[in-house]
Amino acid sequence: MNYYFDVTLDDYPRLAGEKSDDARIMRAVNDCGRGVLFFPKGVYEIANMLTVTNACSFFMHKSAVLKAVKEMPFVLWYDAASSYPQIKVENWCITPGDDYDSEDWNLFISGGVLDGAGLAGCLCLNSFKHFTLRDISLRNGKKYGLFIEDEKSEWTFELVAQNVYAKCTMPGLAGNVGIASRGGDSHFTDCIVVDYTTGFELIGGGSNRLTRCHVWGGPLPPENGEEIPQMLKNSVNFRISSGDALLTDCYADTGETGYLITETTRLIGCSYFNNYGYGLDGITAIDHRGGQLLVADGVFRKTCPNAVLYKGTGEKVIFRDNLFEGEWQNNPAKS
Repeated sequence: MNYYFDVTLDDYPRLAGEKSDDARIMRAVNDCGRGVLFFPKGVYEIANMLTVTNACSFFMHKSAVLKAVKEMPFVLWYDAASSYPQIKVENWCITPGDDYDSEDWNLFISGGVLDGAGLAGCLCLNSFKHFTLRDISLRNGKKYGLFIEDEKSEWTFELVAQNVYAKCTMPGLAGNVGIASRGGDSHFTDCIVVDYTTGFELIGGGSNRLTRCHVWGGPLPPENGEEIPQMLKNSVNFRISSGDALLTDCYADTGETGYLITETTRLIGCSYFNNYGYGLDGITAIDHRGGQLLVADGVFRKTCPNAVLYKGTGEKVIFRDNLFEGEWQNNPAKS
């Protein structure tokens, strides 16, 4: 008896005439409603977007790769609505139905690699009321590495994301976003984004928590004769446009803008650093466009000639007990 999964993809080979793995994966998914599907080590070619709507969780070997081989919106599109069939949201309150115990709060995707290969976004999560994403890599997402909730979804909340690694290793993807979320009440812990133009983007929802998240860029070389690496142009490490966001011990590393803030946000123990070896100059650590802002216990290191610490009106902003290296332009702590 296997205590970790219900179905293994090993039992679902390609059928005659199938030139990719998406059809056999979907056969396994359809046979594993509300169960756990195991993906052994290997590269699985995806020519049609995988769509999960039956509460099947994915347990992937760390070297299992779902790789796009044709253009599509996402490698994996996951809608969790079927896991909570009795929930009704009325006036921001959850009203359980008669069969409350039938709801599944333990959905997850664990392990492996989702590779958009420059052809697709990696993962879209929708309609969840609690979901765990852990120990996974999101590689070369065309528009997004991870996108939480599309415009057709209902209220989405409580993603627990741990050890998510989003990275681009191929050219031509400038303008993409590593992790974007319209959901709320979610926790992102120990997540790292490398060479996505925008690292984190909190688009909507509220009360999201980011802890020990690190965003940086620069390894992909310049294109078209430009001087700075391609993913650093117009780059933003953390774009925060959802209310009551709390960032703790987060690290904005080598982006034109470290933290772009439009809603009430707390930056506690957060840092900004620019690896000037990549040639990026004229940076802004904090661009404050709206909402209240608290910046406390942070470290800001100036490494390039032109560095603005704070851009904004200065209203509804508190700087407290921060450390500064170098002479930053527009430092509210010294005004």
